[in-house]
Amino acid sequence: MIPSTELRQALLKDMAPLPGSPAIRHLAAIIDVGRLSEEERGKVQRKLKKFQQQFLLAEPELQELAPVGAILVSCLPRDPLQHFQLLDDFCADSPDIISAWIASALPPQRMAEHLRQSTLAWDAQKRRYLLRYYDPLITPVLYRVSPVEWVRWFFGPMIAWWYAVATPEGECWSRLKGGAWLAETKPVPLVLTEELWEALMRDPLPYRLLHGLEEIAPEVFAGECYGVRLTRIEGLLEDARQRGLTKQNDLITYVMACARHPERHEDLRWQSAVQSAAAGLRPLDAYFG
Repeated sequence: MIPSTELRQALLKDMAPLPGSPAIRHLAAIIDVGRLSEEERGKVQRKLKKFQQQFLLAEPELQELAPVGAILVSCLPRDPLQHFQLLDDFCADSPDIISAWIASALPPQRMAEHLRQSTLAWDAQKRRYLLRYYDPLITPVLYRVSPVEWVRWFFGPMIAWWYAVATPEGECWSRLKGGAWLAETKPVPLVLTEELWEALMRDPLPYRLLHGLEEIAPEVFAGECYGVRLTRIEGLLEDARQRGLTKQNDLITYVMACARHPERHEDLRWQSAVQSAAAGLRPLDAYFG
């Protein structure tokens, strides 16, 4: 996990070819147009005129929604070095605008086709569901809990997939490693197993918090299995809500702070900060200011 200020350098590192490899690497970003405000949408549309845009909702019954769905933004075909411009235009405000950054072995057109094949998922009764695989809250759950065959196929052509993670210290970015495959493989449909269905239907915040803590403070969970770690996080979230915290940033701050320093519960200044945040007077992270 890295702070937003280090994202540009990390993406450029992912774009650097390996020694002795002639393969060109490609950079693209996913923007979920539907979640943008009108002001943000206008700002994005002005920038997008410089770049290649491809709708990712390809199902015939979803075509009317395609313009307000997810789009893949990339360099123009004849300007492979345009990724510097893409970073210049979107890296600074990307936590608000960009759902994901993708460094890939596949050219953007082929990557878009690959992603379109992931629009739907099926349950055991063959019912179809729209899969928001690009949502920063959903992507890490898919990466961890989906069947291994699907994970290998979906992330196979990617060098890295970056998604935003909120922490008490600010917006950060987390990296999921792909296989960097040059050759495409036969699509693997995603079947929603009971475990995956439960993970997707549950509040995704505990998974995001757990993943963040595992990266920045692994010592918190020394020797504990995944289920125990997740239960601890869910317990802290429930405790935060019982104390009256409702805003996501306050919940995140509470869990991250108390998981790393359980003795904080006895701190009178901390207790006062929690009460102030619950009353809507000051955000909880003001405690650290």
